[in-house]
Amino acid sequence: MLRFFIITAEIIVLVLILRSPFVQYLFEDIQNSVSDWFISLSTLPERRALESLRSDITTQLKPLKPYQQNYVEKITVSTDSVKRFYANYCEKDDINPNFSGTKRAQLCHTITQSSLMRKPD
Repeated sequence: MLRFFIITAEIIVLVLILRSPFVQYLFEDIQNSVSDWFISLSTLPERRALESLRSDITTQLKPLKPYQQNYVEKITVSTDSVKRFYANYCEKDDINPNFSGTKRAQLCHTITQSSLMRKPD
């Protein structure tokens, strides 16, 4: 009977400790850290492909002016922005104030050859 009371008391103390604000804050912080790690791991291939595309663009279109470099950084921030750029300026042939003529054609060709534009099998 004494064992029952001791075990019950331990369970009650454990529940009270786990419900304390500090422990809740600690668990929340751990959960956020682990979630950030998983998000980082899941987006790693996309970030590597974007970095590869960015370096391909900068090497093939040398020399780029500072505003063009900023624009390349802006359009290679995500796969969606690359596809949006490609749809607007490569497929629809809209006028782009940052890249025109052969530079735009070369940029579109570089984007077409990137792994971001390949259809998944």
